[in-house]
Amino acid sequence: MDTRSKKWRAAVSFTAFFLGISLLLTSVPEALSLLTGGSWKRTSVADAFQEDYQNTRAFRDAVASYLEDFLTMAVGGNANYSEYSVSYNGEITSAVMEATEVADAIGEYGSGGYHGWDDGYDFSVTISPPSSYGSSAQAAHDYFKEDKNVLYDIRYDGEQKYTNAEGTGLDGPNLKLPEGYNFLLWFDGSKVRVVKDGRELDIYGDGYYREGKDWYVPGYKNFTVDEDAARASVVIAAAKSPMLYVRGSYGNSSAERQNNRLYWLEQNLKERRDRYTGMAASCAAGVLLLAVWFLLRGDKRRADAAIARVTGRVWYEGKLLLLLAALAVFLAGPQDALREITYMVREEYLDPWIFTYYAQELSRNGFSLLVIFWSAYLLINDWRHNPKPWKHSLTGKFCAAARASDLKLPLQRRMVRRFGAVLIAAAAFAASALALYAGFRVYNRDSLFAFLLLAGLLALLLWMLYRFARGNRETARDIGALVGQIAAVHAGGLTMPLDLPEDADLAAAAKDLNDIQRGMNEALEERMRSERMKVELIANVSHDIKTPLTSIISYVELLGQEDLPEHVKDYIRILESKSQRLKTMVQDVFEVSKAASGQLPVTLEILDLGKLLRQTLADMAEQIDRSAVTVRAEIPEEPVMITADGQRLYRVFQNLVQNALQYSLDGSRVHVSLAADGTTAVASIKNTSREEIARNKDFTERFVRGDDARTDGGSGLGLSIARTFTEACGGRFSVETIADLFVVTVEFARQAAEEQAEQAED
Repeated sequence: MDTRSKKWRAAVSFTAFFLGISLLLTSVPEALSLLTGGSWKRTSVADAFQEDYQNTRAFRDAVASYLEDFLTMAVGGNANYSEYSVSYNGEITSAVMEATEVADAIGEYGSGGYHGWDDGYDFSVTISPPSSYGSSAQAAHDYFKEDKNVLYDIRYDGEQKYTNAEGTGLDGPNLKLPEGYNFLLWFDGSKVRVVKDGRELDIYGDGYYREGKDWYVPGYKNFTVDEDAARASVVIAAAKSPMLYVRGSYGNSSAERQNNRLYWLEQNLKERRDRYTGMAASCAAGVLLLAVWFLLRGDKRRADAAIARVTGRVWYEGKLLLLLAALAVFLAGPQDALREITYMVREEYLDPWIFTYYAQELSRNGFSLLVIFWSAYLLINDWRHNPKPWKHSLTGKFCAAARASDLKLPLQRRMVRRFGAVLIAAAAFAASALALYAGFRVYNRDSLFAFLLLAGLLALLLWMLYRFARGNRETARDIGALVGQIAAVHAGGLTMPLDLPEDADLAAAAKDLNDIQRGMNEALEERMRSERMKVELIANVSHDIKTPLTSIISYVELLGQEDLPEHVKDYIRILESKSQRLKTMVQDVFEVSKAASGQLPVTLEILDLGKLLRQTLADMAEQIDRSAVTVRAEIPEEPVMITADGQRLYRVFQNLVQNALQYSLDGSRVHVSLAADGTTAVASIKNTSREEIARNKDFTERFVRGDDARTDGGSGLGLSIARTFTEACGGRFSVETIADLFVVTVEFARQAAEEQAEQAED
């Protein structure tokens, strides 16, 4: 698939997702609210899809309401009708205003109040019972009579009281209707008869009234009238097709609409039908679009990434404020519910129903839900595709600048400043708490502003404490890492640097340590390279010298066999001595170079260190006797078993004894001793130097001599060979000088008693 096709599929996927979510969020909440808002709401939904408005529950309730109004006018009552209330849901129509005018004019027959629901307008009217009869009934008649959608004839004790059906032929007892009217209700003082489209309806069923299921009219066994209402009769006719009635009263005001209750009922039902149809279509379209998105959901990820690249350039606060503003508008939408909740809080009581009402009102605000969803989507999409999107913000820039300024200060000042900020926040919180407490004590009243201020300061204090603790934790972690790195460098680890974030408190210290570590590593590599070159040079030179030196020694031996003058033979003896010494030196240098390069062959075995020392001294007895010193040996008789290469270790002690014989003070003593405990065996050779021993010199280095002015022909390799061979065998070699006392120590791990026993058996 080419790039253009991928972009096209991504655009289609995101468009389907956007439109589908938008349609559902604007349609489903209102639909659910209407469908689950109670029985009267569900009845209104059913009514909306009736072709004939007279077959709806809303029409039946409207007719029942007219009957109550007309009975009230018939039986009379008090004229005090000023107390009423109107509540409504949905749009405000003229029907609501008309309902309030009716409430001004009439009351309920008997006592109590009329509660009219589900007449198609989503409103309720509560009317206080009138205290007297008179002009109020006439005012109601004046209001009702101009609306010819409802014809009525009201009688009391057979005498006509009010009617707007003069000359129409309306006849209740004979169930006759004028032309254009297809519904008639006749109340004869005890029961109601209803005729629709020329057919009389059975409205009473089994004779018992049930709330929400039957006609709300008198005549049931459990729904009767008082003596006054029994003397009244009412006839009501409803138009088959209601129309709008308007009366011009130009002397007092402009033209005004009449009651028109049935007209608005029919219009409202049609409007509801259109709304439900539109919501169903929107929901279906939303589901279909989401199905398209689901099929192309893989392509939507590319669209999300492209959107994130654009929104990532917007300050993070802007996206967050958009979400918070949408939430605020959404939560503040039900003003009536919020005022009621505020009143309840002020009066220190809460009724749970108010929260149900508040939730229902919230569900109607589909546009705010849509804004909230897409605001949250932008934030979440930023988190998914942009690394740390909150850093691209004014707050992030400010914090970064403050952090950069803070990092310029020494570590100790940074930590003091952080703690000082926490102390200031704690002091502000404590002062506010004291002020609020004092307000409670003095004025004995609460203060919402003071409470919010205190809560804000507490939140700030907790946030600063969190930041302080987090900063200290990070600093402690960095200190631990720095200390560990120092220990690693001390142990020889020079290759792995310490990596700390650039904004870490110890970033500069870590960088300095890394520079030191890198410098030491470079110096060490340079030294090792130099040592390798030196060793390779020595090994190559030693190897190249061997061949001509062997020839020289051979010819010297041949010359020694010739009959030559005595002085010539002296020369030959000198040549033989020097050539043999040179041969020994070349061999020593060659072995040292092999040991330094790790190529010295070593054969480890279990041997008796004491026996090896005694054998070495015995083999050198003649040389010891010719020397000007005395050798004292302190070697235990019991075996001291170690693991080493016998030939290499023999050479070690041979070099050490020879070095002591050669450089000891004449007439002094050389001490050769062996001490052992349960784990180690330590052999030491001590002698007093003939010459003053140089200070701060490593005598085990190659070609190093105790006295640079010596001309005795020493090569300076004896101690170096001894150390190299000792370490190759797994031992430890050390040299110590105390004034003119020269002490060499060779230490090995002693074999366990069980291994010694096995060796003895072998």
